[in-house]
Amino acid sequence: MLIIFDAIIFIYGVYTIYSAIKMKRTQELSNFFTGGNMEPIRDVHGYINYIYGRTIVLGSVATLFGIVGFINDYVAQLPYIMQAMMVLFLTVVVWFTININRAKRQFW
Repeated sequence: MLIIFDAIIFIYGVYTIYSAIKMKRTQELSNFFTGGNMEPIRDVHGYINYIYGRTIVLGSVATLFGIVGFINDYVAQLPYIMQAMMVLFLTVVVWFTININRAKRQFW
């Protein structure tokens, strides 16, 4: 049952990284980064530059969390590493949420 959770977190991390790289290359925002906000953004390039690195960090931590979760469930028990990864993942999610809110205030 936990393999589904591990897979979802892993896929989310990979998709987040892919979306960030695509956004940086095309210089176009997708709904993934705007939260469905349809208001015109004042500074698209500034927003992309601000959020790109932070999104890569979030995606990398999510991908790593999915991999470690799978290893913990099916290969070897890693209770302390899993606890540390959980704290890291939740910390990065909170940090990213704060940064998204800052970016919306600054660039919208």
